[in-house]
Amino acid sequence: MAEQLARLSTGQIYRDLRERIVLLALAPGARLTEEALAREYGVSRTPIREVLDRLHHDQLVEQRPGAGAVVAPIDIKQVRDVWAVRLKMAELVGDFVELPAPPEILGRLRSLRSELDHVDSARTLGKLYNRYHDLILELYTSNTLRWIHDVLYHQTARVWLQFLPEMDLAAEIDVMAEEVDLTIELVQGHSSQALADMRADHMRQLVARFNDHLARPIA
Repeated sequence: MAEQLARLSTGQIYRDLRERIVLLALAPGARLTEEALAREYGVSRTPIREVLDRLHHDQLVEQRPGAGAVVAPIDIKQVRDVWAVRLKMAELVGDFVELPAPPEILGRLRSLRSELDHVDSARTLGKLYNRYHDLILELYTSNTLRWIHDVLYHQTARVWLQFLPEMDLAAEIDVMAEEVDLTIELVQGHSSQALADMRADHMRQLVARFNDHLARPIA
């Protein structure tokens, strides 16, 4: 394992650590020491410092004087603000997507859809949605939009994963399956705006389910 990790680039370490944070494998408040991470990934402290700086700018890590780096807490108010921005951006995405999608991306979407039929845990579903997000990003023609969308997505993804074990997993799987099915259909056509509208609608549904969950009384 160590030999394999030693070959990872700084970018790969960043993406791996970011996913661990988003999937809550590293919980809010968990300490992230340069020394321990350098040993785990088989690299020097310099690339780890760069990764932690990037995650700090992504607002997924807090760097506290005298205490080092920790996984940032989940601020529900801030997340609501980010979701509002993501919704506005989702409405504009159609101007920056070129369809029909390449056959390679279509094939990966179909493979992902097949995997949804075998999901058995919230974390597995989270991993698949992260992959779906990455595939959608590949359709963007603007690097700037891709970067902004990616950062904002990872700022909100933790909230869904945090509450998913308390929600109806089967229902959430069905919702994602519907979104992927519609995506497969739409990316074979020429209307990028239809794709943007569909994804914005699913995002609104997710926010509504999240708000409904928060509104429920504690048993």
